[in-house]
This record gives sequence, structure tokens and C-alpha cells, in this order.
Amino acid sequence: MAVTILIGNAVVLNVKPHPVGQALIIAAVSVLLEKWFVSFLHLPSIISYSIPTLSFLILSYRFFKPTVPKLFVYWMVGFAAYLVIHIPASSIFNWSDMFPFWKVHLF
Repeated sequence: MAVTILIGNAVVLNVKPHPVGQALIIAAVSVLLEKWFVSFLHLPSIISYSIPTLSFLILSYRFFKPTVPKLFVYWMVGFAAYLVIHIPASSIFNWSDMFPFWKVHLF
């Protein structure tokens, strides 16, 4: 996730120097929230995956101060990077946790 944040930054936000620390914080908070809601609280998927995404957006806005349209484009670029990274990885290594709503089988 931190890599997708850095890709979104490089393509859309252009924050210098590259916000590696902020990307790691955003990724850690989002992943820990997801694990907490899914694995420990067993909440419905709509909640378990929406709250980490919301925290990603809130923390990104807090750290990088983009306009709302830039935040949206940054998120879309990051999501596209996520798909480019995780679809092949999920297919090659059979990692179903990357896509909890559908199984990815490219190969």
C-alpha cells in the first residue's frame, strides 16, 4: 500500500521530498484497521473495508493537503497501481486475501 501511495504522489501530488514516512504511516494505519475489523471484530465487509479506505483518504488529506479533486485522482492512480501490483501477485501466489470479494486467476 505504501508503494501505491508513493506512485499516486509521484503522478498527481508531486510532494517533495518523497513522503516515504507518511506513506508507511498511512499504510500501517489502514492495514491495521482492516485486520482489526476483519479478523478480530468480524464486521461485515462493507464496514471492514470502507473504514480503512476512509482512513487512507483522511490521512492522505492531512499529510499532503491536496484539493478534493486532486485527492480523488491521487486515490484513483493509487488504486490502479494496486491492481497492477496485486492482480499478478494474487494470480501467481494464490493470495486470496488481496481480493476478498473475488478470486483472481490470470494464469
